[in-house]
Amino acid sequence: MITSYLVKMETMWFKRRQRELNVTSFDLGAAIGRDRSVISRILNGAQAMTMDQARSFAEILQVPLATVLEKAGLADAPTAQSLSPGFAESDAATWLPAPSQQDAGTIRSIAAAMGERPGVDLWRVKSAAMALNGLLVGDFFLLDTHAAERVKPGDVVVAQIYNPRGASTVLRRFEPPVLVAASSDPADGRVYVVDGVNVVIRGKVSASWRI
Repeated sequence: MITSYLVKMETMWFKRRQRELNVTSFDLGAAIGRDRSVISRILNGAQAMTMDQARSFAEILQVPLATVLEKAGLADAPTAQSLSPGFAESDAATWLPAPSQQDAGTIRSIAAAMGERPGVDLWRVKSAAMALNGLLVGDFFLLDTHAAERVKPGDVVVAQIYNPRGASTVLRRFEPPVLVAASSDPADGRVYVVDGVNVVIRGKVSASWRI
């Protein structure tokens, strides 16, 4: 049985901001492509807000993304400003070149050749959770976010795990209805049940390489 939890959502802050901007629940629903009932569950703390939804909330409420993450109970106020798009990334993270990185152009060229485009984003492996599947620490991969809702058994995916303390990002293989690691480390042995609320698939790995 899947256990749900109440998110520490600052409901009154969101409602006050809505009133200030004359933004209705229908407006919020339209922004995230969901109906009013989903907005109600999110604002009441019964359903965790996804990262894409947080971006839409930030845009329509005209506030920084970090503020939405904080008010939605997905990040502590002191750390919210430094969060990247993957929240508390552990197994993988979106890739951004260091200012002095000399091979950044090569990496971008390879990514483009592999199919990088809007919604197919460049990431980098940060843990050995999928080492036995051939994805090693430091490898690059493309994450197809368009395929998040149509992944198949055996696909390697990035998912976000929500809990009362925040969220983390994992790189796993999808074996319905769970996510599993491909690692010799017992610490990676935990499986996650994909329920679309506490465990949400963000995208499918469509290509990978190392340089």
